[in-house]
Amino acid sequence: MTEDTPQRTFGSSMEAFEHACAEHDTLIVPEHPMLAMVLESVAEGGLRDEGDGCAELTLKVASEDGGFVVISRTTFAPKQALQPGDLVCWVPLQQDAELAARAPDARFGWVGLVFASFEPEWVEDEWVVREFFE
Repeated sequence: MTEDTPQRTFGSSMEAFEHACAEHDTLIVPEHPMLAMVLESVAEGGLRDEGDGCAELTLKVASEDGGFVVISRTTFAPKQALQPGDLVCWVPLQQDAELAARAPDARFGWVGLVFASFEPEWVEDEWVVREFFE
């Protein structure tokens, strides 16, 4: 977003995701939060409760080419269940070289965690947090 648009509410999570792909910094940097969307497809991993309340998720992470897929999990149990299409804060930690080498897209090898869910709203240079997982 530019300084001319300090606040913006998007009509949908998909609209916010597409905007992030086109307008935001999408360089993968360890420990630098990135916008991601929870995927719908159970075949791609979908949503799964890990027994401790944490959710294992298949995510599409915002990138200039329209996004890439990773498998991740929440840091703590979400109070509000995550649904396909929800926006989340994914933080890449390190790349698993072996996993990256076996995947069609090397970015699949990034290992990270989901720390929060977001609203499809941008205010004062950041996404509006729906819930921080703690």
